[in-house]
Amino acid sequence: MQLTSLLRSAATMAVLSVLSLLLFQTAQAQTETDLYNFCSVGGVNLCYDGEYPIGPLAADGYGNFYGTSRFGGTNCAYGSCFGTVFGLFPEPAGGCESGTNPGNGWCEFVLYNFCSVGDCSDGSQPEGSVSYLNAHFRTPGNFYGTTTYGGSHGAGIVFEISSKPIQSGCPTGSNPSGGWCETVLYNFCSYTLGDICLDGNNPFGNLVEDSAGNLYGTVANGVFQLSPNQQGGWDSELIYADNFVQSGLAIDGADNLYGVDEDFGIGVGNVFKISLSQSTYPQVNIHTFKLSPNGFPTGPPAVDSDGNVYGTTFTGGTKDFGTVWKLIPVTTGKKAGTYQEKILHTFSAEKTGENPGGGVVLDASGNIYGTTTDGGGSECAESGCGTVFELVASGDTYKYKLLWSFNGTDGTAPSGYPILNSAGDLYGITSIGGANNLGTMYEVTP
Repeated sequence: MQLTSLLRSAATMAVLSVLSLLLFQTAQAQTETDLYNFCSVGGVNLCYDGEYPIGPLAADGYGNFYGTSRFGGTNCAYGSCFGTVFGLFPEPAGGCESGTNPGNGWCEFVLYNFCSVGDCSDGSQPEGSVSYLNAHFRTPGNFYGTTTYGGSHGAGIVFEISSKPIQSGCPTGSNPSGGWCETVLYNFCSYTLGDICLDGNNPFGNLVEDSAGNLYGTVANGVFQLSPNQQGGWDSELIYADNFVQSGLAIDGADNLYGVDEDFGIGVGNVFKISLSQSTYPQVNIHTFKLSPNGFPTGPPAVDSDGNVYGTTFTGGTKDFGTVWKLIPVTTGKKAGTYQEKILHTFSAEKTGENPGGGVVLDASGNIYGTTTDGGGSECAESGCGTVFELVASGDTYKYKLLWSFNGTDGTAPSGYPILNSAGDLYGITSIGGANNLGTMYEVTP
């Protein structure tokens, strides 16, 4: 049976597998489980299953998760391998299929090994997660992302990963890998002025999609828009030039983009908003953080249905360990149209976490979840191995709750915010640590 068929036909078994795992875990109160340790397959200095994975994960609605790894895979040169797109699904009753890599009740498989084509024209070294996008014209099961390097000009690409049709094979112009196909949607730095890439270069972070099916992401010199053209290809436009933009964007239901930037030179960081409903794409800074005492905003912001914007600062606060913030839109009075800042939590003790750098995610009740890169237990020297936390919402107030403190053997330095399933369980990635010290996929059951 082909792997892509297995994933669909095994959806019910996957759910049952997860449920049985959850029933076992609820008897233990709050737990953390390493579902997979990266670099479990390969030889000396080789990690065929990926190394240094990047969060957050993407979910497909079938109980499976997907992500990228900065390095690892089967294509290597000069002591480095060029990265992967990987998937993980709950292990069926009969065990992991041939071609997949068994973990702790889960199976890992590589959808694509970058630099499978000469000169890495298919991309190299992703520095952002994949996105599962559901616009009306997209094929269910396809994933989209970027690589920071590679492509026709060496300045990175936007790619699509799709399942391989059984009879017709991969579309012309795409790159086959097992049961999957990789298609380069766009090569950055296709338009230049001297040494300047007018269309952007070296993309990183997540992709988001507007109501018309255009894609948006961050590059080294700003924010780009990728639009389908009448010839069946894609056009890129740099809609906001900003040399200090940070990784990741958010989009609301009115097609407004939100992101953060930082400028060490003048000691400030901004939360910006771009209105996509206007043809000129006007950008406005809706809040400015000062290095002292706020710290710089980091990670992609999050926006709720009321227009409130949430995020993290890596440092700042009373102990300079970082904060979680909220920007509330002002709708009346002289300050209508501005935003009011509210600090929801200040990290003040190493044992409860420090340096939240991956942004946050909200559940349907308004509770907030995130990770800290450092802090927690003392197993990883003085800085700690990182934590998973929750801010429990109660009206307009939030109570901090430490959900898990990593100890190195179960992971170190969680990457990005965790994602939730319908049962309230959290899934995420640590960029290092684990059995092979090259990253893990974890589950935390509150």
